[in-house]
Amino acid sequence: MENNVRKSGAGDYEPKPRFSGKKLTAILISLTTFLVILIMILGWLLYDRRQRVEEFEEVTHEKFELIRELEDLSREYDDLMTDNVGLNEELESRQEEIEKIIDELNRTRVSNAATINQYRRELGTLRDVLKSYIVQVDSLNQANILLRAENLQVRQQAVLAETQLEEERQVKEDLSARVELGSRLMVENLAASAINSRGREINRVGRTEQVQICFTLKRNAIADPGMRTVYLRITRPDDLVLASSAENMILLEEEPVVFTASRDINYENLDIDACIYYHDDGSLIPGTYKVVLYTEGYQIGTTEFSLR
Repeated sequence: MENNVRKSGAGDYEPKPRFSGKKLTAILISLTTFLVILIMILGWLLYDRRQRVEEFEEVTHEKFELIRELEDLSREYDDLMTDNVGLNEELESRQEEIEKIIDELNRTRVSNAATINQYRRELGTLRDVLKSYIVQVDSLNQANILLRAENLQVRQQAVLAETQLEEERQVKEDLSARVELGSRLMVENLAASAINSRGREINRVGRTEQVQICFTLKRNAIADPGMRTVYLRITRPDDLVLASSAENMILLEEEPVVFTASRDINYENLDIDACIYYHDDGSLIPGTYKVVLYTEGYQIGTTEFSLR
């Protein structure tokens, strides 16, 4: 007790301060440094995510612009058609190449500038080939080619003037829709199985304790992190939907749909494994069952399993 007090006045004692001024200053500096570092890390993470989204939007815009240029190039090949059968066959072959590239662009999710540049190089090659065909057609009928070129230019300018605003609006709408679709979640490794009371996989109705549906919720860098509810829908061979409760209803495309079971998952933009279970109440029958998973109003996976 004598070490924790100091003498003050005649017989009065006052407690010593718990921390000296230097120690308190050091603690405040440490806390301030920690907060500054935390803010810098959070700022970097936000910047990195914003950069990813902006890159995706830019690449998607470039993709649609590239498709439009390919379509214009295909029309230019079409305008070079002549009475020469052999030349027409070559022109049609080039148009097929263009259509193939357009189809690849429509079916492929382009996510980086390198892929766009590769397609642009192919576009440049096709444009160079077009120039050589123009020379060939010109040698066959110089007057007709010049007239077609003038008509093509006038027609393209008229179409461009009339449709430019509409195309920009459509591109923005398509881009917004693509970004929304790109942010949707999907699953992989979806597997359904019946298990007994010991947790072993079986395929007999009489021994089934519960149905186990396991899956991996896939990584999506542009999806918003947070809690997700995944809904399971199991349909019997006679098209009856199994449900663990009469209140199991969700809206899909503004229509009420019965679901079997659900699970809340904390999604953090990384692959995450999860399982949903349906406990048999005697409703199982022999045959093939359909399994569908939903989240946020859209389907994310489907599979089947059979019982004897």
